[in-house]
Amino acid sequence: MTTLTSGAIKRYRVMALFTGTMLLLLTFVVIPLQLWAHNKTLEKPVAMIHGYGYMLYLIVALDLCLRARYKPIRTILILLVGVVPFLAFYYERIVVRDTQRLLAESQERAAKKKAKAASKATRTKTAVTVGAQGGDVTESSPAPAQAD
Repeated sequence: MTTLTSGAIKRYRVMALFTGTMLLLLTFVVIPLQLWAHNKTLEKPVAMIHGYGYMLYLIVALDLCLRARYKPIRTILILLVGVVPFLAFYYERIVVRDTQRLLAESQERAAKKKAKAASKATRTKTAVTVGAQGGDVTESSPAPAQAD
C-alpha cells in the first residue's frame, strides 16, 4: 500500500506547472508564429517537449491520485487539465491544497495511533513491573456464565 507523501505533492506541482507553461508557450507563441508569420522553427521542439512533459505529468498525476485515493472521475479530470491552457495552473492549486489537507490528516491520525500504542506499551510495562515486584496485580476476568 502506498502512502501519500509531500514528495508526491511536489512532483505533481512541478509537472503541472511545467506542462501548463509549455502548453501556454505552444498555444500563444508557437501556433501564432506558425500561422501568421509562417515560421515553423519552434513548432517541433516545443511540441515535443510539451508532449514528453505531458506523458511524465500523466505518470506523476496518476501516482498522486492513487496515493490520495481520489475517485476515478476526479483522477480523469486531473489527468486532462494538462491539455487546456490556464486550467493546469488553476486546478494545480486546488489539487495541492486538497492533497496537503489529506496528508496533514493522515499524519495526525498516524501520530494519534503512535501515541496510543506508546501509552498501551507503557501501561503494560508498568503492570508487568508491579507484578514482578510482588504487588497485587489482579486481572479482571468475566464471571462464568451460570446455566438457568
